[in-house]
Amino acid sequence: MLADEVIYLRRLEATDLDRTWEWIHTPEIALAIGVNIPVSRTAQLRWFERLDQATDKIVFAVCFRDNNEHIGNVSLDSIDYRHRNARFSIFLTDPTIRRQGIGTRAMRLLIQYAFEFLNLNRLYCKTTSDNHAIIAFYRNLGFCIEGRLREHEYIQGHYVDKIILGLILHDWACEDNSV
Repeated sequence: MLADEVIYLRRLEATDLDRTWEWIHTPEIALAIGVNIPVSRTAQLRWFERLDQATDKIVFAVCFRDNNEHIGNVSLDSIDYRHRNARFSIFLTDPTIRRQGIGTRAMRLLIQYAFEFLNLNRLYCKTTSDNHAIIAFYRNLGFCIEGRLREHEYIQGHYVDKIILGLILHDWACEDNSV
């Protein structure tokens, strides 16, 4: 199990689908993860069945150790074993637990899993260029800004730039990132 003193990560299970279906219908979360709502329960089940068979995507539930409460998800997708890289994402559902280090803990566990277990060399993500808080969050984890995709997505009636952030194994290994 991927765990520290406060949280653990476990594979997303079918029993999580009711809860995650409610989460993705929260406008803030749908916007952040790029889901077009509404999503039918049938479509979500089909997504989960494909996920369960996928070799290029892994979704973990983020849970508190003390009460097993599922509080969000982290994932690796577009996993490219040949070139040893993957895209990642994270979301925590309850705004009251944000900015308390839970996301940092979850990301450290995911990064450790990606580099040490999957033997990846690079992780990357993209975020909206004006999302300064999340850019700072990733930079504090060691990610570097690698580029800008100009007017890359059409969100809420206008085009937005996306920032690409990446983390290389060597940079992670040079830091004291033991979990």
